[in-house]
Amino acid sequence: MCFTGKMAAGVVANRAGRKLLELLDEFAERHKGTLGDAAAERAGALEAAEAAAAEASHAANVARGSVIAQANVLQVAGAYEKRVLELRATPGDLGFGNKAPPPLAGDLKSTLYAGVRSLLMRDPWEIAGGGNNVYYLARGIRADAHRLFADAIEYLRPKVLGFQEEAARELDVLRALYGSSSASPEARAVAESWIKPGGVSDYLRKAFVDAGGLLPERKTWRLPNPTLDDAKVLAFGRERAKQFWRERVDRADMLDFATGKPLSDARFEELLDQAYSGFENGWQDGPPSAAITGRRMLANQRDFSRFFAWKDADGWMQVAEAMGAHASVFETMMGHIRGMANDTAMMRVLGPNPEGTKKFILNLFDREPSRLHVNAGAEDAASLRKATTANRKIASQVARDRKQFEDLYADVTGLNQIPVNQTMANALGDMRGWLAASQLGQAIVASFSDLGTLTMTARMNGLPAMSIISRAVQMAGEKGSEIQAAQMGVVADSLAHAAGHHDRLMGETIRSGIAGKLAQGVIRASGLRKWTALLRASFAQELMAKIARDKVLPFAELAPAFRESLSRYGIDAPAWEKLKGVQDFEPRPGAPFTRPADVAAVDRDLSEKIARMMNTEMDYAVIEHDPLARTILVGDTRPGTIKGEAWRAVALYKSFPLSFITLHGARAVARGWDGSRLSHAALTFILMSLFGVVSMQTKEIGAGRDPLSLDPTNQHGIQAWGRAIMQGGGLGTFGDMLFVDKTKYGNSWIATAAGPQFAAAESVVMDFAMKNIQLAMKGQQTHLLGDALYVGQRFIPGETLPAFKLAFQRAVLDQAALMLDDRARQRFSHIQQQAQQDWGQRYWWQPGRTEARRSPDLNTMFGGR
Repeated sequence: MCFTGKMAAGVVANRAGRKLLELLDEFAERHKGTLGDAAAERAGALEAAEAAAAEASHAANVARGSVIAQANVLQVAGAYEKRVLELRATPGDLGFGNKAPPPLAGDLKSTLYAGVRSLLMRDPWEIAGGGNNVYYLARGIRADAHRLFADAIEYLRPKVLGFQEEAARELDVLRALYGSSSASPEARAVAESWIKPGGVSDYLRKAFVDAGGLLPERKTWRLPNPTLDDAKVLAFGRERAKQFWRERVDRADMLDFATGKPLSDARFEELLDQAYSGFENGWQDGPPSAAITGRRMLANQRDFSRFFAWKDADGWMQVAEAMGAHASVFETMMGHIRGMANDTAMMRVLGPNPEGTKKFILNLFDREPSRLHVNAGAEDAASLRKATTANRKIASQVARDRKQFEDLYADVTGLNQIPVNQTMANALGDMRGWLAASQLGQAIVASFSDLGTLTMTARMNGLPAMSIISRAVQMAGEKGSEIQAAQMGVVADSLAHAAGHHDRLMGETIRSGIAGKLAQGVIRASGLRKWTALLRASFAQELMAKIARDKVLPFAELAPAFRESLSRYGIDAPAWEKLKGVQDFEPRPGAPFTRPADVAAVDRDLSEKIARMMNTEMDYAVIEHDPLARTILVGDTRPGTIKGEAWRAVALYKSFPLSFITLHGARAVARGWDGSRLSHAALTFILMSLFGVVSMQTKEIGAGRDPLSLDPTNQHGIQAWGRAIMQGGGLGTFGDMLFVDKTKYGNSWIATAAGPQFAAAESVVMDFAMKNIQLAMKGQQTHLLGDALYVGQRFIPGETLPAFKLAFQRAVLDQAALMLDDRARQRFSHIQQQAQQDWGQRYWWQPGRTEARRSPDLNTMFGGR
């Protein structure tokens, strides 16, 4: 029977058969000129069969991996439910309740969401055990890549608070990647660490392939294609764009996705056409391979960035400058590391087709209400109504859980970060960046409470808190300490931060435009980013040092807190014994560290558990962003939509305090009414409140006022303690609002709660425009210049930096007000009277004066004058 006959008879599937016939025709055409018609057909048939066999083998592997991933989902969900049932049956320590987390304590509560959530991120209830999750596995892979590339990151990263990009060095490295002999030795070293066997890109490719991805090795591969801007590509038009690419590609190095062999001319032109069509249809990563439509399986997607092979460094740069979203080699490298790490983690946890596994999980949610349904048990109306009510509650809870899972999936995969309307997303993102640049200068002062969370997290993990803090202080005085931390295996996001990184205070991507760079620069200038990175690195290093010191001990002899911490991450006695065979990293004699990378040589699974423990506890110690908090704030909404931008406006600056709740709040009740955990939470609360006092009083002195009274016997003291508690939890703005109707900027409660963007709009519209319009309509004197100054000073980038704020306010802004506004002296007097009335405060450096008349009166903290 001929091949088409087999297709007609159903022996060969039509879709697969058509694809194989296309390959046969293409291969026959390729060989026809050299072998003749008959020989060409035979050669084409052999190549087509080889390609089909390879594709069938990969498809079988993908199918097998998907089945395994789905089986793992069932296993994880089942084990989670079993453990929750055990906790429900265990009485609480305080004589009431049980040990299950409150949201899971009821008998009819579904545990499905909590179980499958642990595949995406850390389990807030600490029940899931030692299994991998996408978020922290990706961070571990990224950290390992940063470790291999640490010196290059330091060489290429933007300097001078992120404003000075190393464009000359980047171009030099690009030319070194393409083999230029004129490249500097430093650039050649960077290129070597990127492309050599065992280097960064090789490590990432192998990890991707090991996870089930399809990414053949290319000896001549150098760098991902520039990230192309759809609008720029489409502006060229189809034929001009194709000619632009055609003139710059290395034809001999262009490979066919299906065969891994050089492209025929006809096939090359076909794929060029598909490449352009891809941008018309909105594909971001480049052209799909032949005959594939819609969203491709993740296992097959990484070949997109390798489709074009450019002749030389100039070709790559010309494409980047003419069509790219950016032309930064460093940003391209960092984006490749992040993207490969995320994709690899997704496949490791959710299989080679994560979207398919997601659909499988959603199907489990759809079946959950019937699995948990309640029977009436009797035929009377009351019993039926009771069972109906219970079943509706179950269905309602499962529906909420299903939506939360979809939202979390969108966040962890980055789907909720892809703009719909790029212009709107850029404009409003830039507005948030500008507000951050003008409002976050004092964030370093607010971060004093980090020492509270660090101390209590260290205590819970059996680590010496003072050693961690002293190590961080020592690192702050050492040049290159952040690079050394990266070499230890601590993710170097603070250094690799280019255009797309979640900032701990903004809680979203800071864009690479001028507003984003200003925000980044101000946060760096305040010292917050470096101090945060050093505290986190110090915590991680202390954990690695602790493992190195204690691994000679039997597991049973470890300190209880440390042993319990290891057990939470699935590290038991047999796993602990394996660490004795690990060769430690010793940067200087007598200072050994057991890095996850060192453990990987003995046991990869154990290495990943240690990395997950290190990275997760690091987040508890020094809070940054948290997927669960971001999901609560923005859900699956996307930038560049009205709903998405509205939620991002509301969420601005709220990610940090909400992360505190989802981290430490959840940990406190993770074992229900557990006395030890609740006491740990109480100590954390007390310690953070005390550091909140320090932050609050530092801010008061920095604003030119005496410290607030802390006397709890009077109203002002009670108010001050309320502010301190709020400040310690990262809610400083709301602490300011606790006992007054307006914030310090004059915004209403509603505008402040809605977010800084709404508050800024209210300031401009109400405090400047509407006020003066109303005065003019009444025929009264307007104060355009004065009001413009008072509103405008709130939006000066860097104006809130502690070392700059007060002197700039008194010497520049106040003096400008005296010149431009005849109400200035009355306004300064009102400010002082308001401070006295609301808080019993006086100014040690009075508004309007260029010099302070006295020093701050610290006795006011204790009720003195």
